[in-house]
Amino acid sequence: MSQETQIGNLSGGISDEDSRLVDSILNDINGSSGQGQPGQGQGQGQGQPGQGQGQPGQGQGQGQGQGQGQLSPEQVKMIQQQQVLRQQQMAQQQQMAQQQMAQQASVQQKMNMIQQGSSGSSGDIVESIKLEAKNIMTVVFLCILFNIEQVDNLLKGVTMFVAEGGQLNMQAVFLKSILIGLIFYLVKTYLL
Repeated sequence: MSQETQIGNLSGGISDEDSRLVDSILNDINGSSGQGQPGQGQGQGQGQPGQGQGQPGQGQGQGQGQGQGQLSPEQVKMIQQQQVLRQQQMAQQQQMAQQQMAQQASVQQKMNMIQQGSSGSSGDIVESIKLEAKNIMTVVFLCILFNIEQVDNLLKGVTMFVAEGGQLNMQAVFLKSILIGLIFYLVKTYLL
């Protein structure tokens, strides 16, 4: 025979507020888990005919028909463990959902990059050449201008730019490069 605890023998260590909280939790559990599942004993202790309010039920339904709704410490502990488990499950579900969303965003971003790369790589080069045609033509013109014989003869007049064989040395080439860069900058800034 199982040993039963009478209501009068309970210490009453649970306040009315705690009791209401536990009752609402039990009602939520009973409402969400469905009726008649085995092993949960939801119908016992809830005022079935023939059972007095002083007789405890079994399972999670204990104490709902016990006058004040007081539960034993084991029942409270079990309810708290169930709450913790539910919270952990919800956190895991949220984390999994966030990971799935991040993976979908990553895949979408990669797809966008692939579409952008394949849709106009050759068209982009042609467009950029068209946009930069003035600059390109300016550089070509300046290179031709500074490599004609008249400019070379002007630089050969300065002994510092002439090598032993009578040709222009690296200092002359460096000077030409600087002049081409400066003129290109001025033309691009003020004329183009």
